[in-house]
Amino acid sequence: MRTDWYKPVMAAAGAPLRPETFCFAIRHGGPFYMPVDPTAYVNSLLPQFSATDMDYLHGRGLGLGDEYTEALSSPVTVHGVPAGSWFSNREVAFSVTGPSALVSYLEAQVIWIRFRIQVATLAKKSPNQLAQMLGTATCERERDIILESLDAAGVVPNFDIKIDTKGYFEHIKNRAETLLEIMGDPARAFEAGMRAASCAEQHLIAVEACKSAGFISTSNVEAARVLNINAGGTTGHEHTQRYGSDFNAFSAVRDRVAGEVTFLLDTYSTRFSGLPSAIRVMRQTPERQCSIRFDSESTMEGDYLLGVHTQREVGMEAGIKLGGGFNADRARRFETLREQAGWPAEKQSYMFGQYLVEPHVPLPTRGEVGAVYKLSQSGDVPTMKFSDNPAKSSAPGNPVTWRLLSPGRADRGSRPIGIIGQLGEKPPADYAVLTNGRAMHTPPEMLSNATPEISPQTEALVVELKQSRLEQIAQAAKATI
Repeated sequence: MRTDWYKPVMAAAGAPLRPETFCFAIRHGGPFYMPVDPTAYVNSLLPQFSATDMDYLHGRGLGLGDEYTEALSSPVTVHGVPAGSWFSNREVAFSVTGPSALVSYLEAQVIWIRFRIQVATLAKKSPNQLAQMLGTATCERERDIILESLDAAGVVPNFDIKIDTKGYFEHIKNRAETLLEIMGDPARAFEAGMRAASCAEQHLIAVEACKSAGFISTSNVEAARVLNINAGGTTGHEHTQRYGSDFNAFSAVRDRVAGEVTFLLDTYSTRFSGLPSAIRVMRQTPERQCSIRFDSESTMEGDYLLGVHTQREVGMEAGIKLGGGFNADRARRFETLREQAGWPAEKQSYMFGQYLVEPHVPLPTRGEVGAVYKLSQSGDVPTMKFSDNPAKSSAPGNPVTWRLLSPGRADRGSRPIGIIGQLGEKPPADYAVLTNGRAMHTPPEMLSNATPEISPQTEALVVELKQSRLEQIAQAAKATI
């Protein structure tokens, strides 16, 4: 049950046993030191699923059958940067291939590896900052992870790590109380910070603090069951990627999942595909309870106002959910916009991620590095997330990282240190696959300003998918909403 609610929702609306590949990367803040073997790490996260777990999901309206339990009981294949290697921003640190429901289920826990990576990288690059940055942990498990990561980096701390769970709890509770004061109704605020946590124990503390403040909903299925609150969430980008079309993806979840469903709009283009497709789908079945979710931080205000006015033009008033970097100040701003637009409060709710998880002490956070785990291939069809922000696009296919074997050579010229190739594609001369079990000790200073290029096969996939995106947007524009 240690996953976000939208994972079994998407499995119910998808193909749980279809082979898929997801890739983990870190967008900025590198280079990074890999302290663990990714294969061993991912395999340690594989679930043990019980009949009681299935009963919990079925009791909340999810029609999941034997194919779901078979998927979650299956093995996975991992291609990962070997322990002891350095990797740079946007390089593929590792990929995970297996049944759709399983590799999707793993997302939040896989992303937790970023905390280990950040701790080990700090130990390697700035050992004099360790006591200041790591001197206080939010829980016992987090302290253990810090010690394990320091050990993997070959560093013995000369300081004790204090645990301040009470301080962390009160910190999150205070933030949650402030948010509820802004919302005026706990039904309008939703905790969704599982991917931003460092471990399961830390997130459970955060959700419990939110509940103490008055929150009634979380994305964390395990925490919802333990604390007896609501589990909920929306579909994700991966769901739309599987269908290759906003309209087809929205129709599938509407037709296969009971209760309210929410359409995430920015996989291809919020304004030119996601929003018009969502309205078209909702108008087909006005009796269904549906809502739309805006997620692109850089264009959020304009997208939101467009969503309000577009709905009014067609006589609709579907719920609007806002997520993506929200804190108290941002929530106040959008409450002001709502009031100016005259949009009903009960039709607007907010998803709070890192803001309701990040610690009260200077521990590394996910927001500092932008760690992501994205669908890159569904079946034999490569796919990628585009988003309205090009910086958030992901790699397609079965990507692996190629590393220049001697980056410090004088005759290196303009050749990149890293290239994103495809599994099975032959690297050029002087390059080797970094994700094949061979540790490469590229000096981190050589990776500081390195941005990986892409191989011919990867480039061909990107060009094909960009063209497909344009065609999908054009088709959405022609449709009558």
